[in-house]
Amino acid sequence: MKESIKALKANPEALFVLGYMLFPLFALVFAGLGLFLIITGSKIVGLILILTITQLFAFGSLKAVGTRKRLLAEQDTGTGR
Repeated sequence: MKESIKALKANPEALFVLGYMLFPLFALVFAGLGLFLIITGSKIVGLILILTITQLFAFGSLKAVGTRKRLLAEQDTGTGR
């Protein structure tokens, strides 16, 4: 399991999919679900979704994009461009 996570962190294409597509989509879905729960009366659960789960996906997206940019910069300097 640890080896596959390390391989995922070293692959810019996988980080692109996570950082620009999946994590923002999940953040949007959970934010919408949290808003729906707040409107329908489940305020505590809705706030938990918005304040924790949505933020985890948003910050995870930023971290994946930053890691991808760092990997691409290392590849560019390593090839002599």
